[in-house]
Amino acid sequence: MADLRITELNALTITASTDEALVSDTSAAETKKITIENLFKTPYVGTPQALSGAGTANITAPITNCTSSGATQVVALANGAQGQVKICSHTVDGGSVRITPTNLDGGSYAELDAVGDTVVLLFNDGAWQIIGGHGYTVT
Repeated sequence: MADLRITELNALTITASTDEALVSDTSAAETKKITIENLFKTPYVGTPQALSGAGTANITAPITNCTSSGATQVVALANGAQGQVKICSHTVDGGSVRITPTNLDGGSYAELDAVGDTVVLLFNDGAWQIIGGHGYTVT
């Protein structure tokens, strides 16, 4: 088996939590194994986007922390990739934050009025869908 390329191996269509996958650990410059269970319980680790005032929430960072610096601050959100999750949170209050996706099922925007207000969106079937959050309103 050591002389086979990965593309030449048999395909697995359903995994079990104890199945293993290969990971290239760039911090250790070696290839390691990881169980499917451990692979999918690893949380997002990274720096959220910090956005002050009106602007555009990026689709590269899963989290955008919004500082409102005046009346209603409009924050645009472009279409994402199928299955992508985006979290927008109001972290510093100077007014409200209006998260305005290009395509939003069930409304035009989500309004965050106070610090701690958060909206969690899933990009599915060509549009963002609100799947959770706290303190937001949809219009």
